[in-house]
Amino acid sequence: MIRTHKILLAALALILAITFSAPAALAESGVHIRTLTVPHAPSSGATPLAAVPDIQQGPVAMGPTPPVTGVVNGVQTGPPSWPCFGMTGQSPCNNDPAGGYLAALPEEVFTIATCESAYNTNNGTGGCGELWWTFEVANAVTCPTAGCPLSVAITAKQGTNTVYSLPLTNIGTIPAPSQLTPPGPYTEVIYGQQGLGLNWSPAPTVNPAAGNVTFTVTTQVTVGTTTTTKVTAKGTLVVYVM
Repeated sequence: MIRTHKILLAALALILAITFSAPAALAESGVHIRTLTVPHAPSSGATPLAAVPDIQQGPVAMGPTPPVTGVVNGVQTGPPSWPCFGMTGQSPCNNDPAGGYLAALPEEVFTIATCESAYNTNNGTGGCGELWWTFEVANAVTCPTAGCPLSVAITAKQGTNTVYSLPLTNIGTIPAPSQLTPPGPYTEVIYGQQGLGLNWSPAPTVNPAAGNVTFTVTTQVTVGTTTTTKVTAKGTLVVYVM
């Protein structure tokens, strides 16, 4: 567990987080992925908007399952104990100062037996632990009133073997920066339980063997109100299973 008064990883771009909203999106078709939206003020001397990518990929990490997943009898009845942010009124971050971030401690080594354990639909546990990543949305992004569609894909490979595969899947929408209070750029955090092998995705996926596993996460945002533009960012994470 990480509890910080400032962000441990500067790339998270959450240091200036000043408010919090959570249009938590739970994907359908058995995909258990949720999102958090964290508005923040633009940094001083910011790059001109024309030069800023619509979305900028942040870090990718995986760590322990939250002590409280928020899942009771198969229903998400409340937020998990992480990720959460200071001053959000969300336990256990209630008393953390603004800019604080609580997330699963990034781990690099997992056991095969743990990673192959099936997702428990009753309590939201199972698999290696919680996979999470971030991306930042530029102030110039425009979305329809209903929001910009957000899709993600996850692959995990050992050499040529695929040990997990989630094809590009819509998990909900994100708002335009102008629709937030205060308006401006924000960081989106995507998280969910992650496992490997046949208990997590069907053939041609295979069960993992001891060795490195390379995760590739793909985030796709469809922006625009009069024209459609798909903006994609990718991030990678390498872990070891034993």
